[in-house]
Amino acid sequence: MKFIPNIIFIFALQICFQVNAIVVDGKLDDIEWQQIKAAENFTTVTPFSLTTPDYKTEVKLYSDDSGIYIAIVNHQPKSVQRSKRTARDAHMDADYNNIVLDFDHSALNAYSFTVANGGSIEDGIYRNENDYSYEWNGVWYSQTSSDDEHWYSEIHIPWDVAPMASVSESKRKVGLYVSRHVAHLAKTYANAPIKYNRQRFMSDFTQVVIDDHSTSSLQTFGYASIRRDMVNNESSMDIGLDLFWKPTSNKQLSLAFNPDFGHVESDELVVNFSPTETFFSENRPFFTENQGLFDVRGTESLRLVHTRRIGAKPDVGNSIDADLNGAVKFTSVGDKVHYGFFSAIEDSDGQAKGRRFYTARAITKQSDYSLGYLLNYTDRPDINRTATVNSVDYSYDFNKDIKLSGQVIQSQININTEDKNDSASWLKLEHQLNNNWTQTMQFSYYGDQLEVNDLGYLPRNDLVSANYVNSWKKPIVTAESQLKEYMINFEVEHQENTEGLNIATTMNIANTWSYKDSSSIMAKLTLDNGGHDDLLTRGNNVLAKDDGHQLELLYYGANQSQFSYHLNASIYNQSVRGKGYTAHLHSTYFFNDNYSVDFGGWYTDADNWLIWQQANEIIGYSRKQFLTRLNFNAAIDDKQELSFKFEWLALNATAQASYEVDGDGRLISSQNVLDDFSLSDTAIQLRYRYEIAPLSNIYLVYSRGGSALLAETDSFNSLFRQGWDERQGDNFLVKVRYQF
Repeated sequence: MKFIPNIIFIFALQICFQVNAIVVDGKLDDIEWQQIKAAENFTTVTPFSLTTPDYKTEVKLYSDDSGIYIAIVNHQPKSVQRSKRTARDAHMDADYNNIVLDFDHSALNAYSFTVANGGSIEDGIYRNENDYSYEWNGVWYSQTSSDDEHWYSEIHIPWDVAPMASVSESKRKVGLYVSRHVAHLAKTYANAPIKYNRQRFMSDFTQVVIDDHSTSSLQTFGYASIRRDMVNNESSMDIGLDLFWKPTSNKQLSLAFNPDFGHVESDELVVNFSPTETFFSENRPFFTENQGLFDVRGTESLRLVHTRRIGAKPDVGNSIDADLNGAVKFTSVGDKVHYGFFSAIEDSDGQAKGRRFYTARAITKQSDYSLGYLLNYTDRPDINRTATVNSVDYSYDFNKDIKLSGQVIQSQININTEDKNDSASWLKLEHQLNNNWTQTMQFSYYGDQLEVNDLGYLPRNDLVSANYVNSWKKPIVTAESQLKEYMINFEVEHQENTEGLNIATTMNIANTWSYKDSSSIMAKLTLDNGGHDDLLTRGNNVLAKDDGHQLELLYYGANQSQFSYHLNASIYNQSVRGKGYTAHLHSTYFFNDNYSVDFGGWYTDADNWLIWQQANEIIGYSRKQFLTRLNFNAAIDDKQELSFKFEWLALNATAQASYEVDGDGRLISSQNVLDDFSLSDTAIQLRYRYEIAPLSNIYLVYSRGGSALLAETDSFNSLFRQGWDERQGDNFLVKVRYQF
């Protein structure tokens, strides 16, 4: 039966006067659940066919003074259930339920809670209709169970999990989205005909009326860590406090004293010889909690608040990071207006005076438009620099199918009493032509003197770009076809700098075939008309590029009970990357639901890879690079987790030719000295985590990293030992974070 888009999704909420609250054990045998009628009207949204699901799903919702409870019965035979367990926020290779709640039904922020069969969890936050970020973790509870014909999930979301607008009555209107993923079919069913990757998502959540018990709260997290540095033969101890106070349900004040920056998460190994900066995501608790208001993004990978700047390497001195004296964050959630401010102050270490970061933000959401303002101010006394960034962002819905969004930015930099000002703006028009056909047009301008990276992140300024994307999908519902969905994605982009110099005009077309056994194949062809590279020589002569191309193939194997894998290969011929190929294999094997190992390997072989030396001098290298990652994960029980991570990156670069970039942008052969080089980076981390309560943990972490840069090439086998022996870090950390 086809899903009727205008159907009202109703939960029957019964008021229960039981002394004992629901026990979250995944069994759904509490008396409250027996008195509530289940909602069962789901439809297929992956692929977006809106057909009747293969399996029935029942959802019940209940609220009392301790929070919101959700119970889900997933009809599915045991033989085709997938219950593999992974670490928090890791990719789920299992059946799972996803609940997204907009506590104010305002389409400004929505919080996502995902529970997989077997107990894995993930949480995050949506903003701007469908922008999702993993950089949020909340205190909530869940359990799952299964039998021969079903698996069950039970979730408890406390009222203090997030700020929410005050309501005048005892009822609260919330926006609700419930979906269910079936791993062996690679299909997703939902309670409404919407999906997170569509133009409208949050605005089309189902409205549900529940009893409101939101109130004030105080959460206090203390932490203590002891670190032993075996490289420098030093020991250190830190203690700190994070405090989250909600005087009312819609306001929250967050304070951090000597914030917790214990190294329990490691960044991936990256080798970057390009002139643009590598982006690393945030994972520190204080900076991920209730941060959605300040998460303002734009085109070309722009982020106006990139909290990894805070506590990063100081502007002077030899320290690799900076300690913080403290940080404060305040947010207020209204019916139509959200506002807040944020500040962090770094400590002085004798050489560095410490930076100061300040942000203020306000946004309003009306029925068909939103309007926001953000102010950043950064003081960097060690280099006599202050930076002020102002931004106005907006969106307007012409109707359910057409949306216009954009942003205007102005930066003012003061260095040694000299000012440097510039601006940026971008505009995006999104058009949903029908259920499975979309197009997007985007225009961006970033001035050559624009600077936002004192607190934000922007890979490059001095850029004018136009982009058009057209995406068409065809769900296939005929029983005899092995295909589940076919998709074509077409994109064309033109980039130039603010002086009108052509940087690149690229066109790509990608075809994807998704099969009913959950396997898929993607083929993508990219054509580049050449243009110019105005960043490679770091401000010297501009390189004129030749035409280029790239062909990429990606294959995902069918989801098996214990083993999954994907293969990726690309061949390319491009001016800076050279002419070559990259091959990638990633596989995961589950010994059982709780123990798994995964392996990833990347191999690159290319000629005439261009690396800048100095001034206009360039050397072309023959490049052979191998990157491998090995992870072992053990969910010992509901409270204990053990993980081991190993990474090794090896690079051999054999010099082929020396060039100079002349005034016309041509590569002219030169007699500069040709030097081979090789690089080896290694990293391991062994981590044990014991969960006292959600977000309250004990960690034991051993990490070791080495790096060797050699003025010659060598075999990969020899490079590993050299990268291992040259220790850059060797640490053991004991850390406790506990909610009082």
